[in-house]
Amino acid sequence: MFKRVLFGGMFVLSATAAISATVVAANSLTERLDGRMTILKTDLATGRFLCVEHRHWTPVVKSDLRGLQPGDIVRVDLQRGGPAHLVRLRTAAEELRSPEQ
Repeated sequence: MFKRVLFGGMFVLSATAAISATVVAANSLTERLDGRMTILKTDLATGRFLCVEHRHWTPVVKSDLRGLQPGDIVRVDLQRGGPAHLVRLRTAAEELRSPEQ
């Protein structure tokens, strides 16, 4: 009886972990393909920004950082051999007014 309960518990735990991993992988793949990120901080001196979703600093063209505020939604356009370009999709205020769009 103990083995049956233990096996059943392990099965449920492994199934839950597999489903969670699939959802996380799909979400991150969608974000990468879409290229959308949310600004947490910007560093104009070094030309990079801290992304909320990925929690890492991303180098970009310095002029693209001017006027960006925390909470702004941006699209990252990768460039060969140089820093990425940012395109502001929505400001933080627009996101707070209507997050479903």
